[in-house]
Amino acid sequence: RFCRYLNSNVCLCAVATEQKAPSKDEGIAAVRAKQSMQFDWALNKLDSSVRRTGRITKTLLLKIFHDICRTGFPSGNQALLLLRSCGSLLPEMQLSERTDLAHRIWDKLQELGAAYDVSHYNALLKVYLQNEHKFSPTDFLSKMESANVQPNRVTFQRLITAYCNEGDIEGASKILGFMKSKDLPITEVVFNSLVTGHARAGDMENAEGILTVMSGAGIEPGPDTYVALMNAYAEKGDIENVKQTLEKVEKTDASLMDRDLMQIIFSLAKSGYPQYVQDIVERMRHDRGYVPDAMNLCLSLITQGLEETAFQVLKTFPTLQSENQNGDSLDLGNFFIRHCINRDTTIDKLCHFCEQLMEANLHSTPFHFAVYCALDAKKSEMSIELMTIMQKKDLSVRPHYFWPLLAQYQKEKNTSGTIEVLKAMQNLGVEPDVETYANYVQSSFDSIETARTQLEGNGCLVNTVGFYASELRTEALNGNLDKVYSMLSLSENPAVDLSSFRGSLILGFKRSEDIDFLAKITELLYKDERYCQNSPGSTEAVGYFLYNLIDSMSDSEVQAKEEHLRQYFHQLNKMGIVIPANIYRGIRNLLDAYHIPELIKDVIVLVDEQDKLSAADLPKGSEDKIAALEARLAELKIENQPIGETVKQLILLLCGAENMQKALEVKTQYESDMAIGGYAALINLCCRHDNAEEAMNLKQEVDRKDSSATFDTNKYLALVRVLAKHGRVEDAILILKEMKEKKVALRDTTTTSFFHILNAVALKGEADAVKQLHESIVNLGLAKPTANLCSPLIGVHLHQGNLPAALDAIIDCQKKYDQMPRLHDVLCKLVDQGDTDLLQKAMDFVNQERGEMTMLYDLFFAFLQSGKYKEARKIIETPGLRARPGRLQWFADKCTATNQVEALENMVEMTQKLFECDRDQMYYYLLRLFKENNDWRKADATWTKMQEENVIPRERTLRLLAEILKISGQEIPFEVPESWYEDAARSTSSALNQATRTRTSDLPIDSASDYQRRLLMFCKKNSIQEAFNVFMEAEKKGLVFSSAAYSSFMNTLLSHGLLEEAMDVKSKVETRIKGFTLNDAANSLLIITQVRRDNLKDAASTLEEMLKVNQVPSQLAIARLVQALASKGDVEKIQFVEKLMSNLARPINLSKMLFINNLVLAHIKNNNIDTAVEYVEPFYIPGENSSQQQATSMSYVFRKILEENYEAAIDKLSAMAERLANHFAVYKPGTDLFLQYVDLDRTEAAKLLLQRCPAIAEQKKSLISFIAKTAQKPGQAHKITGLLDLIKDFPEKEVVYSYLMKCYALDNDVVSAKALYEKVKEEKLIPDELFLKRLAVLLKNSGESLSFTEPPESFKFYADKLRREKAAESSDENQDGD
Repeated sequence: RFCRYLNSNVCLCAVATEQKAPSKDEGIAAVRAKQSMQFDWALNKLDSSVRRTGRITKTLLLKIFHDICRTGFPSGNQALLLLRSCGSLLPEMQLSERTDLAHRIWDKLQELGAAYDVSHYNALLKVYLQNEHKFSPTDFLSKMESANVQPNRVTFQRLITAYCNEGDIEGASKILGFMKSKDLPITEVVFNSLVTGHARAGDMENAEGILTVMSGAGIEPGPDTYVALMNAYAEKGDIENVKQTLEKVEKTDASLMDRDLMQIIFSLAKSGYPQYVQDIVERMRHDRGYVPDAMNLCLSLITQGLEETAFQVLKTFPTLQSENQNGDSLDLGNFFIRHCINRDTTIDKLCHFCEQLMEANLHSTPFHFAVYCALDAKKSEMSIELMTIMQKKDLSVRPHYFWPLLAQYQKEKNTSGTIEVLKAMQNLGVEPDVETYANYVQSSFDSIETARTQLEGNGCLVNTVGFYASELRTEALNGNLDKVYSMLSLSENPAVDLSSFRGSLILGFKRSEDIDFLAKITELLYKDERYCQNSPGSTEAVGYFLYNLIDSMSDSEVQAKEEHLRQYFHQLNKMGIVIPANIYRGIRNLLDAYHIPELIKDVIVLVDEQDKLSAADLPKGSEDKIAALEARLAELKIENQPIGETVKQLILLLCGAENMQKALEVKTQYESDMAIGGYAALINLCCRHDNAEEAMNLKQEVDRKDSSATFDTNKYLALVRVLAKHGRVEDAILILKEMKEKKVALRDTTTTSFFHILNAVALKGEADAVKQLHESIVNLGLAKPTANLCSPLIGVHLHQGNLPAALDAIIDCQKKYDQMPRLHDVLCKLVDQGDTDLLQKAMDFVNQERGEMTMLYDLFFAFLQSGKYKEARKIIETPGLRARPGRLQWFADKCTATNQVEALENMVEMTQKLFECDRDQMYYYLLRLFKENNDWRKADATWTKMQEENVIPRERTLRLLAEILKISGQEIPFEVPESWYEDAARSTSSALNQATRTRTSDLPIDSASDYQRRLLMFCKKNSIQEAFNVFMEAEKKGLVFSSAAYSSFMNTLLSHGLLEEAMDVKSKVETRIKGFTLNDAANSLLIITQVRRDNLKDAASTLEEMLKVNQVPSQLAIARLVQALASKGDVEKIQFVEKLMSNLARPINLSKMLFINNLVLAHIKNNNIDTAVEYVEPFYIPGENSSQQQATSMSYVFRKILEENYEAAIDKLSAMAERLANHFAVYKPGTDLFLQYVDLDRTEAAKLLLQRCPAIAEQKKSLISFIAKTAQKPGQAHKITGLLDLIKDFPEKEVVYSYLMKCYALDNDVVSAKALYEKVKEEKLIPDELFLKRLAVLLKNSGESLSFTEPPESFKFYADKLRREKAAESSDENQDGD
């Protein structure tokens, strides 16, 4: 919308040529280049804002205005952009403020040298009209005349509107007469203004008569005319005539949108007739885009002081009613509350709105949000008043709510303001916490003593934990450790946990050189239980304090204070302070990282004796560890002390040093004292050294010592690997069985390890061994038979060259495991050897199992791989074959990985006419390979081929090609897509060079081909103004472009909704090229644009003309046209379009339900509900659909009728769905309706339907699909829980709970997430890693501890793992990849 609004006027109405900078002034040229980039940025920024919200903010507009002023050279385009934004796009500003801003912008830019033409004056006129600014039209014309600017038709039209808005028909008539004398066309806009003018002059009879005059002039009254008339009635409070006009419009071709009705609502409310607003509200259809339009209406009403009417509109928001428990509803309610606060709505009225929002369940915390907005707007009195009301309503008021107020006074050093806020908190019973005092109160006063004295003197409580902790913080930060120690020592001071002042104390420690005080304070923290309330004990509290102290220091700080720290640790040791071993390990790692291992020995003495330290805990880099442990062993043996733990540590050290011989000797020497952990490390060491015999002997020793002993997964896998490698298959299978019996935890990498084990055996050619091991792994359930795991079964035969056996193995895998591993490799070998019989056998089998299309792709890739390009072409040209992006990408990736340039080039060339083949993507694969090979010549040739094929490259393709050429030092023959800020960051000279290179309008151009190249370049960049300039220059010179170039240009115009401009270009081109027609893409865009304009008749005609010349429309164009026809109830025209599309030579993969669903909706629109049911029901009844395609989903129909509340249609289609389910066991319609009920929160309706059709609960695929889709957006958890409540025995609850946890994570709902985790444990379900990862991150972000081990990898890792597991279960996904 906004693109069209700006571009059609900014780019085409006025500025036909851009001012050229003087060539002698390079500085100005550079500024102009940068200025152009800034304009693009400003346009995109404003465009984005309006697209999302239908408005812009004053802050954004002023920012752009200041940025443009800063350059010193504002262009006409920039001035026009800013002026147009000062009207109705600023609903949050008062009308007079908007006009003042427009005048400010006008004067400032004119002062800076902006050249104004008629488009700028017209823009200012439009702003005046939108802002209801009173001005003299004659003075305005005089102003234009003095500036030597001639008014045009638009100027006169808007001046007529200005007169009419004041009811001055005489003034309007003068301008109207002048327009007639100049033969200027009198358009619908003028008549609409006259309707308003007569009405405001008190002559409603003549206002109504304008419609007759229009018809006499050959202009049919459109929607805007009827809106003007109804606004006139609304301003007089004549609701009956408004209703009659609405009924009259419904019988005409004119179609009123919700936005039109909103104008009537605004007129009624502003004219003092809010009692009639509900009559119009009830007629809203809630079209697409209703919410942003309604939001803007609410904002405008609030700005005008009409909050009650705005609230009445707010309650109609469909999203609020259907999603009243999610975050979106809060957003929709938030804008209303915020604007009320900004416009200083009275507290009573504001509270009334908040109460109604809560009662209607439209907003969960409106009072809290109102406080937030008041604080944000720095409205102190309103904030405190709201918090007082909240407390009376038993709503929570917390200390941090007051922080913005305190921060404001803190900044101003306003102690009296700070005291007033603290007194207000005290009156509300809100005790300031340590953060409040430390961060927002103490710094407002000169000292702690001053703060305490003044607060006490003004009746503020200071003998609290919060104030005391803040004093500790302040003294510690100031380095006054003596005062800190004194305060901590006093028993009468309140108990405060170390965590509340630990950070400040650490900073004080780092600044102090007094080791005695450091040690005394640490001892006090260790021995006084008051300071470790939230810790498991004093050892942990002090341990973490020491860890945080070291962690807060940089390596240079630790090095500088090494001796200082050593003395500090020694003092702590003398005081008997100990720390846990796990915290010691953290400190040790920090000191290692700081390269100060010498301090470790000083920390290790603090470790609690009850905590056992292993050899690995000793200081790293100690070369005599092993010798020390051996000496220790000898001492323990002499003393007759237990040596088991020391033996284990010695074995682990030797294994870490890869000293197998010495480790085995130690095992033999101390066999009776060997622990299972030592054996496990030894077995692993023997496996690494390929010693199968010794590894198995050790395993048997373990079994004799303790048959229940279990190793970790990696050690078992290492044992299986070495046994299989040495041919001890039976022993390997015994280990596998043990893994199953002892329920060894399997990881996601286990399957990969099994593959490598099997592949190693396959490389040795031992087919029987591979088969035995594979069957054992699969039958024991240790891994799923994925394609990768099964591939060694085929690989063993391929390595031996036994192709018949390899093919038989593939067939066996398919029958047993539904997998076809290494099929491509086998087919390539068969093609190379020319074994047609075996190849035919393979293809017949694939065709039978996977279908003809899969078989053709397999054969196509085999021929390509083998260089049989003639045969490959025959395959890919098979009639009916369509592109499978996944399969094509698989082969392209394979060619890139193996550097098969010729094969990939042939694939790209052969798929040129493949249906639905993404040609840009295919060329991207090719360019990617050329980049790998640094082959710029082939890349350049590819660019030429793309142009010959008329491929429109994406930006990433152009960037890749540009990169290849740039690396090789070649000239880039096109504009490289890049962001404006990348250019702005360059130096002035670089910017000048870039500007000189890219300003093609300054270059000498002689031929039509040069102009055509520029036109296409600007079209690609979406630079409509420049493209239009090139086109007009070429027209003046009589140059003719190719049909494709003209089509591309019109394509660009239509993509921005510029229908009239595109048609004007088309009429010009038709005079130059006989029989010219738009191409497929442009005509498709034309259809879409005509549908948007509600010109359905023209759209259908365009489609018919396309098909006559064998053009193929886009899916989107047909979908938009059919949906629009359905909204009009035009059954005949939908059937006509369906018939047209059925005769297409090339099908465009339209959904079969497009026509079915929209025909049903068209019948319903015409109130022929029985006809709709009779039409659609046979599509679902088995046996009655032999000549038609089976129907799939009616969700679209159900959604539409439920949203529009067609009760009669709902009843009859619901009855049909139940009939199909209960009589014919066809559950899809019933399931679709049930899920729509759930999605729209119609729980009771869903429950009743489920009771009547209980089989809906068994439609697992549809239910899981709904849940997966629902979990993509925040605030949807209640829908999934509601579904679980309806279906108690829901299938695959683990999957559902995983999606539910995703919802809670999106909503940051810690409480619900923890409850779900407990529920999973109660139901004895095993959550997947993604579930646990989401829960862990959610808990950590909320500062809560974990009761389980957090999965260590990233979200992506576990998401990919789940996808792989699903892929392993789905043969189609494995083979086809799409």
